[in-house]
Amino acid sequence: MSRFLVFISFVSVVFFSCKDNPPTYGDVLAKGFEHKSYQKFDTAVYVNVFKEIYSKQKSQLHNPSWMKELSDSTAGMTLIAEHLFDGSIDTMLSYFERSEEHGIRTSYFHTAAIKETLFSLRRLKPKDVAEAYPLLAKLDLLGSDGLVAYVSSMKYGVINPKRLYGRYFVPQKRMNYDKVVHLLDSIKMGPALAAIQPKNQYYVKFQGLLENEDLNSIQRSQVLMVLEKLRWMGESFPARYVFVNIPEQRLHIMEEGKTSQLMNVCVGATDNPAYSKKGENHETPVMQGMLDAMQVNPVWHIPSSIVKKELLASVRNNPNYLASRNMVAYYKGKQVDPATVNWNADSVEKFRFKQNPGSDNSLGNVKFLFDNPYSIYLHDTPAKHMFGQTNRAVSHGCVRVEKPVELASYLVNNEKQAEKIAKEITTDSISKSRWVTLKRQMPVYLTYYTTWLDDGGKLVSYPDIYGYDPRLKEALKKYWTN
Repeated sequence: MSRFLVFISFVSVVFFSCKDNPPTYGDVLAKGFEHKSYQKFDTAVYVNVFKEIYSKQKSQLHNPSWMKELSDSTAGMTLIAEHLFDGSIDTMLSYFERSEEHGIRTSYFHTAAIKETLFSLRRLKPKDVAEAYPLLAKLDLLGSDGLVAYVSSMKYGVINPKRLYGRYFVPQKRMNYDKVVHLLDSIKMGPALAAIQPKNQYYVKFQGLLENEDLNSIQRSQVLMVLEKLRWMGESFPARYVFVNIPEQRLHIMEEGKTSQLMNVCVGATDNPAYSKKGENHETPVMQGMLDAMQVNPVWHIPSSIVKKELLASVRNNPNYLASRNMVAYYKGKQVDPATVNWNADSVEKFRFKQNPGSDNSLGNVKFLFDNPYSIYLHDTPAKHMFGQTNRAVSHGCVRVEKPVELASYLVNNEKQAEKIAKEITTDSISKSRWVTLKRQMPVYLTYYTTWLDDGGKLVSYPDIYGYDPRLKEALKKYWTN
C-alpha cells in the first residue's frame, strides 16, 4: 500500500470518523484550506501536471532520480500529503532559514521558493481546483528534495571526502533511496530535525566563532572547512582520546577537552598530489580506531611497497645490506641465505622481509596498534633527531612518536607495568619481542585540520602540508554563504 493510501486511511479516522465513506485527498485539502473547490481534486489530472512541473524543476533538484521514483510510487504526493496542515512545513523552513549557522546558504535547500509556493497556496481561493495543482506539485518536489538535502548535509556533510582524497579512510555513511523513503515515511519534523543537528563539541565552538567573531575572509573559509570536516566525523569526541593532527605534526592526549600530554610526531611524506588514488603516496591517512595493543621490541614486517621501491635497490647495490640492518628474507615461509640469492632475478619480488628487534629497528622499541586493514600504526623510531625539525612529514605513512615511554605509560594505566615497559624501551640490551594487551582501550583519531582551537578556544593555524585545503574549498564553494 502506498503512503498516500495509508495517509488517507489515517485521516478518515481523524477527520471523518462519523461518515460512512472515507475521505478523498480532495476532502482533506478542502477541510485544510477551508475551500470546497478542492473536493473536485482529480488524481489522474494532478499526476500529469506533476510530471510537467517535475520536467521544469528537474535541473534545480539535488536528487532528481530519487524524487521521480518517490513520486511514481505515491501518485505524485509525498511530503505535503502528511504534513501540509500540521505545521511541519513551517518547522522545516525554520531550520532551512538557519542553515547559515552551519555555513550553508539557505538557497541550497530551495528555502525561498518553498516559502513563496507555500504562501501562494495558502492564499489561493481557486474557482477550479486545477489552479492548485502546479503549486501542490512544486511544493512537494522542492520540499521533499530540500528536506533530503538538509538531512544529508547535517548528518553526513555536503561533500563525500572519499571523492576528494585517496587516503581518507574513515567509513562514511551517505544518503540512499531506502533512507529517503524511510525518512519521508516516518519523519516527525520538529524532533527529527532537532536530533540531526551536529553535537560535536568542537562543531558547536566553531559555530560560535562563525556567528560571533570578526573573522577575515581567510579565517572564515577555514572555519567553514572545519565545520564540513566535523560533519563527516558525525560524532562527538569522547572524554579521553589520542588526537594526532597531521598538519600540526603533534600528538595530543586529550582529557575532558584539554591536552594532558603533548608530543611531536613524524607523519607521512609525499611528492605527489595528495588526492591521488594510485597508491604512490606516503601521506598519513585520515582515519580512526581504538588503540588496543602494544608490541615491545617489535618485529618490522616490511611492506611490499617499501620492498619494491627501496629495499631491493639497496640490497642489489650492497649484498651485505640485510645483515647490516638486522633484516632477514623469506621465500615461501622459509628464511633464505642472502649470499645464495640472485638479487637481480624477478623472483625476488616475491620475497618477504622483516627487521628483527634491535636498536636500529625502524619501529624503535615499541609500536602502538589499532585495528585497521592499512598497516597504519603509531611507533617509536631510532631517528630521534627528526623530532627537532620543523617539517616532520618524513615517514612512509605511519606516525612516529617523540615520547613513546610517556604514551605507553598512559595507555597501560598501571604503574608497575609502565615501569617494566619503560625499562625495556630505554635499555640498551634488546630482549625478545612481546605483546601487551591494553585493558583500557583508547580511541585514536588521525585527523587533518589546518585550522583548530587551542585549549583556550582560540584559532590556531598549521601548514597545509598535503595540499588538501584548496581541493576542499573549491568543492564547497557552491554550498557556502557569501
